[in-house]
Amino acid sequence: MVQLKLAIQEIFTGIRINPYVVLGISPNANKTEVKLKFKQKMKEVRDDDRLRAELCLADDIILNKQYYKESEKDVFEFEPDLNKDNVVGHYYTVIGDCIKLAYLIMNVNEKNDLIYHKDPSERNLLYLAARNGHADVCELLINYGLYDINDIQYTGSTPLHAAAYYGQKKVVQLLLNYGARTDIKNKFGNSPKDEAMTEEIKNLLEQNETDRIDIMYKSLLSKNIATNIIPLYSHGEIIAKKIVCRLNNLPEEYNISDVSENWITAWHGTRFQYLESIAEIGLKPAGGKTKEGKEIKICVGHIARDRTVDNVPNWGEAIFVSPSIFYCAHPAYAKEIVSSNETWKIFVEVRVKPKSYMEHGSTVIRYNYKIGEPRALEYRIEPKDEKDVQVISLTFVKGKLFENAQKFDDVGFLNFKFPKEDD
Repeated sequence: MVQLKLAIQEIFTGIRINPYVVLGISPNANKTEVKLKFKQKMKEVRDDDRLRAELCLADDIILNKQYYKESEKDVFEFEPDLNKDNVVGHYYTVIGDCIKLAYLIMNVNEKNDLIYHKDPSERNLLYLAARNGHADVCELLINYGLYDINDIQYTGSTPLHAAAYYGQKKVVQLLLNYGARTDIKNKFGNSPKDEAMTEEIKNLLEQNETDRIDIMYKSLLSKNIATNIIPLYSHGEIIAKKIVCRLNNLPEEYNISDVSENWITAWHGTRFQYLESIAEIGLKPAGGKTKEGKEIKICVGHIARDRTVDNVPNWGEAIFVSPSIFYCAHPAYAKEIVSSNETWKIFVEVRVKPKSYMEHGSTVIRYNYKIGEPRALEYRIEPKDEKDVQVISLTFVKGKLFENAQKFDDVGFLNFKFPKEDD
């Protein structure tokens, strides 16, 4: 931590700001006036990262003066207590410095200092990042699993409320992609849609209330990628939906009966916006291309492509699946969507050719194993062997299934069962 703290001292040298000049507001303004002025100014500078960071810093200085030093009248600078990682993390979040925040998270001794940090207005880091329009910081915090995306602040508002209210379209879309709920009402009786600054954001939120799973199924069916959709029940309630995919990418030298009878069931957690490409061309390693020709990049917070792990160079440049859907359900992997006002976790179900992968333990910090869950939770497949991973279905599961299940075998019914030839 010594090197990190020395770096922080260098970073903060000489940064001084008059928050009242930046906001164009009197030093005597009350909280409501500051809030409205911030909202107005945010609309003007949203597309300029530097000006937006300066505006966010000015707003934070006025509301949280105890984090800053007044070097001269109405001029402040950040002088962190280097033993308080939460305050440093707060600063990085406010100004949207994703790189330094990521470095801090990876090196901090006690992550709970960040997770449970709230400013005097009772706002956590994810809420602040959403409010301030820092989509990359939001994604970083979500991928590290530090926060519940629907975490409610003291006003009853969620990060989605904040992003919608301040007109942060990019953040609103990101939170929706990660499964943020649109139906939560705050203490004022408002949903995120009720508080949306623009019609464009209202439309985004309305679209999210539709049956997105059914829409995707119909799209894949029309393209001859999917065959059917299967609802799965638990105690008389639909607990999962499975879009069954055609094995269009199965090489000629392989046959379906071998895949169905001898290959191993595994799972891959992902995001909704990647599903159509995965269903069409299969899972690809980092560095590969989507069906649109875009390079597949490793998510923030995941092991880098060029890092060596267990003497394996370029560890991240591979396909990763797991024999455990519990493991894939971790927020670092499976994201969520709201479809028909219900929240679903997103998975790709695959079959993997035996002996085509390397087994590895959990790379999730402090992962809690379920009863009977395998210790080798990650299967790593080299890019040259991508044909040995075949997509079977896109599976959507209600989150409460994972909350209630205690044993690995409790979710075995989610595995797709190939129809027999005489069926």
